[in-house]
Amino acid sequence: MRYLGIDGGGSKTTFLLVDEYYNEICHLQSGPSNYLSVGADAARAAITQGVSHLTERPDIICAGFAGAGRPDSIAFYREVLQSLIPGAQTIIESDAFIASIGAIGVDPGVLLIAGTGSIVIGRDKNGSMFRVGGWGPYFGDEGSGFWIGREAVRAALRSVDAQAPREFAERIAADLGLKSIPEVVGAWAGGKIGVPEIAGLFPQVTATYPAEPAKQILTEAASHLRSLVHIACKRAGIENCRQSRSGSVANHPIMRELINLEFEEPRHSPEWGAVIWAQQHFNG
Repeated sequence: MRYLGIDGGGSKTTFLLVDEYYNEICHLQSGPSNYLSVGADAARAAITQGVSHLTERPDIICAGFAGAGRPDSIAFYREVLQSLIPGAQTIIESDAFIASIGAIGVDPGVLLIAGTGSIVIGRDKNGSMFRVGGWGPYFGDEGSGFWIGREAVRAALRSVDAQAPREFAERIAADLGLKSIPEVVGAWAGGKIGVPEIAGLFPQVTATYPAEPAKQILTEAASHLRSLVHIACKRAGIENCRQSRSGSVANHPIMRELINLEFEEPRHSPEWGAVIWAQQHFNG
């Protein structure tokens, strides 16, 4: 029996193939597969690329994708995987769900996930799972890589309006492949720049910390993420519930210091959470 776990997000997609004893067979990555942010064609291409490099055919697939909380998203991912690996039993979950299984298992606790997007997944004292945040780049995802990148673009544009020094604006523009930051408006409208590119500004912002405007942006981001965790802990209904974190933003040393909460290290990665859930789901 072969189990395939997939962790599909806004910046990359990770594939883990194991046998029934959890022995790793292959472990690889491809591009982003959140079709709500990168589009259906790019998402399908990333999944296809990863599957094409598997060394063996899986019997059971558990795939967690960013944006898989909606029926149309679930249908899209199921169709893609079933067309690539016909006959395999397939479970589609959100990327946040499999990350929580990997990080905290089935125990009460909360997991902060902050990468391209942000969300907290919790399990309360009764064993019920819930979410806090994670409402996407346009209405939520506070403190995420996209949120930080968007605020960096806003700060850069304000420096142009104020005729202030443009060193920060020039760095942001260069990182986006633009000659000047005002070009970002047309590039976004024309689809040349999207959520992954804006989220990809996060390293540039941290590189200029603690100078402004990076300091203010990252401090506000940390405040948003800390608030999500506090809300989730109250909903968990137990004192000193287990807290863990996942994602490039949540795990960055600067953000860890600014969030200033005691987190335990995740037990397993999201893709391991997917294969664990697959085995539990089909084998009881």
